[in-house]
Amino acid sequence: METDSYILVIGGTNMDLGARTLVPLTPRDSLPGMITKTPGGVGRNIAVTLAQLGHRVVMLTAVGDDAEGFELLELGREAGLDLSHARILEGVPTSMYVYLEDNTGEVQWAVCDASASDRIDRQYLAQNADLIRGASAVLLDTNPPADAIAYAAQIAAEAGVPIFVDPISAAKASKVSSILPLVTVIKPNKWEAQVLYGRPILTLANAEEAVISMLGAGVREVYLTLGGKGVVAGAKGERIMHMPGYAEHLVNTSGCGDSFIAAVIHAHLQGAGMKEKVKAGVAASSISMETKSAVNPALTAENLQKRMEII
Repeated sequence: METDSYILVIGGTNMDLGARTLVPLTPRDSLPGMITKTPGGVGRNIAVTLAQLGHRVVMLTAVGDDAEGFELLELGREAGLDLSHARILEGVPTSMYVYLEDNTGEVQWAVCDASASDRIDRQYLAQNADLIRGASAVLLDTNPPADAIAYAAQIAAEAGVPIFVDPISAAKASKVSSILPLVTVIKPNKWEAQVLYGRPILTLANAEEAVISMLGAGVREVYLTLGGKGVVAGAKGERIMHMPGYAEHLVNTSGCGDSFIAAVIHAHLQGAGMKEKVKAGVAASSISMETKSAVNPALTAENLQKRMEII
């Protein structure tokens, strides 16, 4: 059992294969562009960002016993993650995420093969229950099965550990519907929020209504990100607020949401209020988008504070 303070991240680790066109995106055509291969996975991206922000991070995740899996474990350790409890699966391929960006850097399509992440199951989490109970915070992404997510949330809630959730995609967001009363902070984007809210989000007013709905379901704080339109946030007992997005140099938006919630966790553990957490999230996203990779090495606590001071 770990003896000093740590954040526990439970979620996916995968290889990201990204393509970006050099010209406007045209359906059913072969376009000139660039292709990159980088480590990724929402859980991993958040974990690495938290490590860069100065936190000790333990991760419960799963990879295959293939070249990609062992490469991801090595790169994770080099990034400062404690992966001593990671699950290595025999005969199961490491999860892969493939995405397509247009020539402006906006992600248009993405497909995730979560073969390994599906094995972050209840049995594996039960074997590591003490890690959940002993954490200073738990971050859940929605790559694991729904029953495993609910199991981890229940253990954390009973131990008084704050629970942070990133729904990661509209296809997987419903996995957390049953645990909303246990959640400290949730950070859905527009598409994920529509699943949890049950209605289309077409305007800022709709976004505010969605935030109010999730607060009514029991979540303590909601940060609904809207891409370039910023974030709509709410907390129990506080007024709903909207902060516009901020960008200095847009290169790639694929990891912006991951950096946002990492910065919110960082600010939360420092005792910040909702408004300061919103500013931290927006600042982190603006730094994240300035690199081709899903995690910007420049996103450190010092640089985050500097960016917060100018937005």
